[in-house]
Amino acid sequence: MANSIDISAKLKKEPIKIKLTEDKEYEVDNSAETFVIVQDKLKDKEFSIDVMYEVIEILMGKDALKEIKDMKLSVNGIESVIIGLMAAINEISYEEMEKRFPKQ
Repeated sequence: MANSIDISAKLKKEPIKIKLTEDKEYEVDNSAETFVIVQDKLKDKEFSIDVMYEVIEILMGKDALKEIKDMKLSVNGIESVIIGLMAAINEISYEEMEKRFPKQ
Protein backbone atom coordinates (compact mmCIF):
# COMPACT_ATOMS: atom_id res chain seq x y z
CA MET A 1 0.00 0.00 0.00
CA ALA A 2 1.41 3.37 -1.03
CA ASN A 3 1.22 6.14 1.50
CA SER A 4 1.08 9.74 0.49
CA ILE A 5 1.88 12.69 2.69
CA ASP A 6 0.46 15.94 1.39
CA ILE A 7 2.58 18.94 2.36
CA SER A 8 1.33 21.18 -0.45
CA ALA A 9 -0.47 23.51 1.98
CA LYS A 10 2.74 23.99 3.94
CA LEU A 11 4.67 24.97 0.81
CA LYS A 12 2.35 27.75 -0.32
CA LYS A 13 4.35 30.93 -0.34
CA GLU A 14 2.44 33.94 0.84
CA PRO A 15 4.22 37.21 0.13
CA ILE A 16 5.65 38.74 3.27
CA LYS A 17 5.59 42.51 3.48
CA ILE A 18 7.13 45.04 5.80
CA LYS A 19 5.36 48.32 6.44
CA LEU A 20 7.62 51.30 7.11
CA THR A 21 5.09 54.13 7.02
CA GLU A 22 1.37 54.48 6.41
CA ASP A 23 1.98 54.59 2.66
CA LYS A 24 5.22 52.59 2.31
CA GLU A 25 4.97 48.82 2.32
CA TYR A 26 7.48 46.51 0.66
CA GLU A 27 7.58 42.85 -0.23
CA VAL A 28 10.43 40.93 1.38
CA ASP A 29 12.25 38.17 -0.49
CA ASN A 30 12.23 35.45 2.15
CA SER A 31 13.29 32.61 -0.14
CA ALA A 32 15.79 30.07 1.15
CA GLU A 33 18.33 31.21 -1.45
CA THR A 34 18.10 34.80 -0.26
CA PHE A 35 18.32 33.69 3.36
CA VAL A 36 21.62 31.96 2.59
CA ILE A 37 22.94 35.07 0.83
CA VAL A 38 22.08 37.21 3.86
CA GLN A 39 23.70 34.69 6.22
CA ASP A 40 26.87 34.75 4.13
CA LYS A 41 26.80 38.55 4.04
CA LEU A 42 26.61 38.75 7.84
CA LYS A 43 29.12 35.99 8.52
CA ASP A 44 32.35 37.24 10.07
CA LYS A 45 31.49 40.90 9.47
CA GLU A 46 31.16 43.87 11.75
CA PHE A 47 27.49 44.83 11.83
CA SER A 48 27.85 48.30 10.34
CA ILE A 49 25.40 50.66 8.65
CA ASP A 50 26.88 49.65 5.27
CA VAL A 51 26.22 45.98 5.99
CA MET A 52 22.67 46.83 7.11
CA TYR A 53 22.11 48.71 3.84
CA GLU A 54 23.40 45.71 1.88
CA VAL A 55 20.94 43.43 3.72
CA ILE A 56 18.07 45.84 3.02
CA GLU A 57 18.97 45.87 -0.68
CA ILE A 58 19.17 42.08 -0.86
CA LEU A 59 15.81 41.57 0.85
CA MET A 60 13.84 44.55 -0.47
CA GLY A 61 15.59 45.78 -3.61
CA LYS A 62 17.45 48.90 -4.73
CA ASP A 63 14.35 51.12 -4.92
CA ALA A 64 13.38 50.35 -1.34
CA LEU A 65 16.93 50.98 -0.15
CA LYS A 66 16.95 54.37 -1.86
CA GLU A 67 13.62 55.30 -0.27
CA ILE A 68 14.86 54.19 3.15
CA LYS A 69 18.02 56.26 2.76
CA ASP A 70 15.87 59.22 1.68
CA MET A 71 13.91 58.88 4.95
CA LYS A 72 17.11 59.86 6.81
CA LEU A 73 16.47 57.37 9.61
CA SER A 74 18.53 57.25 12.78
CA VAL A 75 20.77 54.27 13.50
CA ASN A 76 18.02 52.91 15.77
CA GLY A 77 15.54 53.35 12.91
CA ILE A 78 17.75 51.38 10.51
CA GLU A 79 18.19 48.73 13.20
CA SER A 80 14.39 48.48 13.53
CA VAL A 81 14.12 47.91 9.76
CA ILE A 82 16.73 45.14 9.99
CA ILE A 83 14.95 43.50 12.93
CA GLY A 84 11.72 43.57 10.95
CA LEU A 85 13.41 42.05 7.92
CA MET A 86 15.08 39.33 9.97
CA ALA A 87 11.68 38.55 11.54
CA ALA A 88 10.16 38.32 8.07
CA ILE A 89 12.76 35.92 6.66
CA ASN A 90 12.68 33.79 9.81
CA GLU A 91 8.86 33.87 9.82
CA ILE A 92 8.64 34.95 13.46
CA SER A 93 7.23 38.04 15.16
CA TYR A 94 9.10 41.32 15.39
CA GLU A 95 9.12 41.01 19.17
CA GLU A 96 10.69 37.53 19.06
CA MET A 97 13.42 38.71 16.67
CA GLU A 98 14.05 41.80 18.79
CA LYS A 99 14.82 39.49 21.74
CA ARG A 100 17.34 37.56 19.62
CA PHE A 101 18.95 40.61 18.02
CA PRO A 102 22.45 41.42 19.28
CA LYS A 103 22.55 44.57 21.39
CA GLN A 104 24.93 47.27 20.16
